[in-house]
Amino acid sequence: MPPPATSSKTMTTNTSTNDWRDSYLVSLQEAERNSPVNRDLVSACSALADRVAALEAENAVLSLRAQAQPPPSQQQQISKPPQPPPGPSSPSRSTTSTPTPTTADPTSAAAGAQTRLDLAEALRSKGQLETRLRAAEGELKKLRGKSRGDEKRIRDLTAERGALMARLKDRSDELVEKNKMVNRFQDDIVALTMELNLTEQKNTRVAAENKELVDRWMKRMGEEADAMNLQNEPILNNKRR
Repeated sequence: MPPPATSSKTMTTNTSTNDWRDSYLVSLQEAERNSPVNRDLVSACSALADRVAALEAENAVLSLRAQAQPPPSQQQQISKPPQPPPGPSSPSRSTTSTPTPTTADPTSAAAGAQTRLDLAEALRSKGQLETRLRAAEGELKKLRGKSRGDEKRIRDLTAERGALMARLKDRSDELVEKNKMVNRFQDDIVALTMELNLTEQKNTRVAAENKELVDRWMKRMGEEADAMNLQNEPILNNKRR
């Protein structure tokens, strides 16, 4: 019974530790999202860390490959096994087995280093893709903001266009009414001009008739005066005598 209790206690501790780490990572990610000022710095540090990891993994691979290759003297010793020295007491050639270097461990280490190199390269590629993704998201956000601004500008311009069209229609109606008034005024002016001409012609005719009547009356009065003078001339002559 005690071992299961210990195991459950250990699992509970690991779970609480994982929960604490998860919450801490979530809070860090939330803080990073809420503070975009440090986003470029974090991206640069991540890219630098990925590059350093890739270089370290590549260096480890090269070192292990160099260690896996034996020096030339050792290669010659491996290729040419040593001959036993001749002696009288040893007529028979003793066969000594030469130790062959095992390449399993260096090969496994090289494979592990290559795996780490591939992992570092994948991390670096992931960091580059994340950087490009953040740049694309930022550009998309800018474009969306610009699109919203353009849509607002379009709505404002559309409303202004509607107001200007309404004012233009009112001004057109006003101009039509003014043109009608001008046409009516012109018709009235033409009618008054014709009436004035007729009145002037009538006045001229009346003045001519009056002058003719005055001339006829003056002529008649002159003739009557001459006739009266002729009638009164004998009387005046008798009085003079």
